[in-house]
Amino acid sequence: MNDLEILNLINEIGYLLLKHGAEIYRVEESLKRMCEGLGFHDIEIFAIPSYFTLSLTLHDGKPYQSSRRSRINRFHLDHLYELNCLVRKISNQEIDDFEIQKEIKKIKSQPLNFHLILIGYIVSAAMFCIFFGGGITEMIVSSGIGFILYYLIYIMEKLNINSIVRTLLSSIVLSTIAILCHKVHIIANQQSVITGTLMLLVPGIAITNSLRDIIGGDYVSGLARMIEAILIAVSIAIGVGIMMMVLGGV
Repeated sequence: MNDLEILNLINEIGYLLLKHGAEIYRVEESLKRMCEGLGFHDIEIFAIPSYFTLSLTLHDGKPYQSSRRSRINRFHLDHLYELNCLVRKISNQEIDDFEIQKEIKKIKSQPLNFHLILIGYIVSAAMFCIFFGGGITEMIVSSGIGFILYYLIYIMEKLNINSIVRTLLSSIVLSTIAILCHKVHIIANQQSVITGTLMLLVPGIAITNSLRDIIGGDYVSGLARMIEAILIAVSIAIGVGIMMMVLGGV
């Protein structure tokens, strides 16, 4: 492979790292180490949560610059692990060019374990409901809401609806179900159901990563993640508040 073909593979790895939720410092460091391991010079990388740009000098002395954008990101820790292993092999020159291409195709072909994610939604909603003071009936209703939220969010992701609108609609749906269940006397503790299921939407990872980026000196990406997390939190509050006013929730 020539330099441009190899760099296309490097760009794809950087794109996959961003897409699957890698920290900004990890994306920049991984790209730099791979390029250094392949013998390129004057390497500069700038990344934010949805975009990165790479510039360097090729082996023949010509300048090179590229950029990639990831519009929809979703955490996939299995992919991140495999990508990190691949980055180490490339950095240490333990893999040839054609093997890199095969490894990327292999990683991209690994599907998400949707059944496990669904179980996570159901169990998390139920356990958070108990944590916030719910009983058996509230736990069952929360599990059902978690089941509904999983498919609702899945459909909205397929329709490319952005995360803020997705969160707003999800909070409206879950609060509506909880309030109606309380009004027909299926549950006694409405707040535990609403609060427990809302924990599925709280942007905890985004807040953590934003603080980590800021502490690490990546102020632009850190502030971008923080603003996104704040907007998601506001959309949760708006969604629940609207339905409580409309349906008269307590």
